[in-house]
Amino acid sequence: MMRAILHGKLILEDEILEGCVLLFDTKVRAIVTETTFQASYGRDGTWEGQPVSVTDAGGCYVSPGFVNIHLHGCVGKDVMDGEDDGLEAMSRFQAATGVTAFVPTTMTYEWPAVTRALASVRRVRDAQSRPGTVPVGARVAGAYLEGPFVSDARKGAQRGAAIARADASLLEPYADVIRYVVLAPETVSPAERDAFIAACRAWRITVSLGHSDASWEEARAAFAAGAGHVTHLYNAMTGFHHRRPGLVGAAWQSDAVCELIADNLHVHPAAQALLYRLKGPDGVVLVTDSMRACGLGDGPSELGGQAVTVRDGAARLADGTLAGSVLCLNEGLRHWKENTGASWPEALRAVTAVPAKELGKEGVWGSIRPGAAADMVLFDETVSIRETLVGGTTVYRCPGPAPLPPPVRS
Repeated sequence: MMRAILHGKLILEDEILEGCVLLFDTKVRAIVTETTFQASYGRDGTWEGQPVSVTDAGGCYVSPGFVNIHLHGCVGKDVMDGEDDGLEAMSRFQAATGVTAFVPTTMTYEWPAVTRALASVRRVRDAQSRPGTVPVGARVAGAYLEGPFVSDARKGAQRGAAIARADASLLEPYADVIRYVVLAPETVSPAERDAFIAACRAWRITVSLGHSDASWEEARAAFAAGAGHVTHLYNAMTGFHHRRPGLVGAAWQSDAVCELIADNLHVHPAAQALLYRLKGPDGVVLVTDSMRACGLGDGPSELGGQAVTVRDGAARLADGTLAGSVLCLNEGLRHWKENTGASWPEALRAVTAVPAKELGKEGVWGSIRPGAAADMVLFDETVSIRETLVGGTTVYRCPGPAPLPPPVRS
């Protein structure tokens, strides 16, 4: 059935439209003025001869669905559990935060444990893609390998004993499901680095620099070889110094997309604002890097086989090291907009158009335009989620706007 959303503020790529109606089924079909819609909307509940269900957005923003490309877990589940029902629980929770697609992320673990997780991601992704499947949560969009090809010096909460030398042959059996892989470029020779990056690019896997002690020169060489992404910029890498610019300085100068954990804990608001000024709205993607404790509140938890304690919204190992986050993407978006002063269309690109383009879904996900998937989210001024739709199906709704009855015509 065709659906229509009235009385919303539609956030398009470069403007916000009010007084318009969004029409969709599994895809966006049209955006028309309310006058045009009402002129063709009959008392029998049809629009241009098609049955249509009308929803009142109640003045909420209506935006493309959010895409979360880097998260390890939430609601007590973790990607490394290798359990399909765990990914499905994560999918439902992500939808409640406005996310319509996400990339489950592995940890630095012994390779058999990583492959079990990849197999689970593949099964759930394929099950969701079968014709006729009705979505119940956010789409699984492939997998993100955060390790094991990282630096021991910058491992953070990664498992040091499982760190391995970059080997593209390990990835080939899972090239259909891996979308990102992290590389510390200084841990391999220049020839090995370039061959690894070239193989990944051939499989359309994005190589992301991170968990790295690379110098500015080493990072620049990796970007020149084709690395196009940076894992949670500022965290677990060489920082900027005026005589040693490091990976952060190289990332600022590159064309690579930089991830940011915008919880105001991993990265100071001023550093977020600086990144926005340097990279602009098309050079940053917001991520949560969330762990299984996300959505459960303070208390003991686990990440990568290590004990973690969550207190006052911060997840830390016993030695105080930050261990992932308990951030939800709608909260990160709110912080990002506040810290940068960006407009809604600009701020939203970091959770919509930018990740969609990286995933090869430009024009399909991440935008509201005719022909795009009807993956959308309704939220208020505080980015509290009112409703999330995947493929035109409501997968989350909180108490709020109700469908409108057909208008009574005189």
